[in-house]
Amino acid sequence: MIYVGIDVASQKHDCFLLRDTGEVFSKNSFTIKNDFEGYKKLHNSIQSFVESTKDSNVRIGLESTGHYCKNVLLFLIKAGYQVSLINPILTNMDRKASTVRKTKNDKIDAEAICRFLDKNRFDFKPYTISSYHIDALKSLTRQRFTLVKQQTQQKLIFQRLVNVIFPEFISLFSSDYGESVLNILYAYPTPKRLARAHESSINKLIHHACKTSAHEIIETAKTTIGQSEDYLAFELQHTIDMIRFYQSQVEIYNKQIEIELNETEYGKIITSIPGVGIITGAMIISEIGDINNFTSADQLLAFAGLDPGVYQSGQFEASHTKVSKRGSKYLRWAIHQASSLIWHSNKTFKDYYLKKINEGKHHYVAIGHIDKKLTRVIFSLLKNKKTFTPQK
Repeated sequence: MIYVGIDVASQKHDCFLLRDTGEVFSKNSFTIKNDFEGYKKLHNSIQSFVESTKDSNVRIGLESTGHYCKNVLLFLIKAGYQVSLINPILTNMDRKASTVRKTKNDKIDAEAICRFLDKNRFDFKPYTISSYHIDALKSLTRQRFTLVKQQTQQKLIFQRLVNVIFPEFISLFSSDYGESVLNILYAYPTPKRLARAHESSINKLIHHACKTSAHEIIETAKTTIGQSEDYLAFELQHTIDMIRFYQSQVEIYNKQIEIELNETEYGKIITSIPGVGIITGAMIISEIGDINNFTSADQLLAFAGLDPGVYQSGQFEASHTKVSKRGSKYLRWAIHQASSLIWHSNKTFKDYYLKKINEGKHHYVAIGHIDKKLTRVIFSLLKNKKTFTPQK
């Protein structure tokens, strides 16, 4: 077996090649540029070592260092190599344990990765194209999460402006941010302009499902206590532009997330669960990654931060503690979103929810128990590669 350790950086990568017999490719590690020529040099070096040792079994280790490792990782996978991503905390601890001297540089790190992979050869599974789709989903769902958060901030600004400009307006509609609301306020951003508008012009901006009439809107604008300053109108129109921009971006991400989710083997499994849609399912799958990295449902609960915290001091040990909220906040959020819906549509979860309510639990405490139950169900379904089947 030939082991290759690569210390990844933004502009260059340091590489070290070692055989399980102790034979080293060269006296020291070598450096490649982070470009196509550098990748070719790495490939040729590995093949040269393979030919000289007559050993074609190659295993490559990379530290998981964010986006810097993505390009070289994909190049090596397409070249047919087995590549493992390693947590840099593990290699750093192993390097410190092997020497009392305080020495660290990129070349030493490359060798440390290589020797760590040799010592822990059975602990790391090769990265696959399926893993690549999981990573793609993680990147997409997290960016979408950010976009939705930014959209929410713009909606709060919108709400503040409307309360100053035309506080009676929102009460005329069933949705605070519906198309009718945005259309009318964008065309007539002050009560003065709206009060002078023709009913036919307003009717063109009202969605057909809206029950509020143009006459009612205009009459309310005439008696509003709101303000009609130009700077407020400018802010309101700009905020509506931002809300629509984020809406369009979220829709684009939704489509791409659905495409990537369909490429994974777990897509149909996770969306078979009541209350789990495309977005929440994609986030759950992407945050969990390879379900085989978890040996029990309790490990998955801990990863989601849904396990109970532990507080013990001397002879005292707390019996009732809150969930730890460690691990992936995105996974915890997605599971909680699904839990808030599943008890409405599935009898087993509804009975469980009502049981907790009858025990005197608050609604949110009962939902917290559903979070844990749902996590165990997700673990079982993904582990056994089975779709959700309601209990009779």
